[in-house]
Amino acid sequence: MGVNLLYEGLFFLMFVLLLSVGLMLVSMVLGQRVRRNRDKLVAFECGFDPMSSSRAPFSFRFFVLALLFLIFDVEVVMIISFCYSLKIVFLSLSSMTMLYFFAFFLILLLGLVHEANEGSLDW
Repeated sequence: MGVNLLYEGLFFLMFVLLLSVGLMLVSMVLGQRVRRNRDKLVAFECGFDPMSSSRAPFSFRFFVLALLFLIFDVEVVMIISFCYSLKIVFLSLSSMTMLYFFAFFLILLLGLVHEANEGSLDW
């Protein structure tokens, strides 16, 4: 029984190795030849030219929008985790814990309303 299992494992390993090598060879034979030039060797980074000066002006509105995205992304993760915890242990949460969660949601909502009124979310 143990020897058969060993042979099955070795057979599977050999099959995977041969399949991998075979697929690499097929892609090398059938694949397109890529001509290398200066533009293809340089990484594209969000529309910025990496060969230009690094002291180019940066959009402050883009920075604020990216920062707000990160903040609201973390908030969404916290909201989703709270919803799952409510689903799992709804009856075991105390009223004080529920009050803290709703206060947290109120602060998030007020922050979103403030950002919308300020115009930070408009591009």
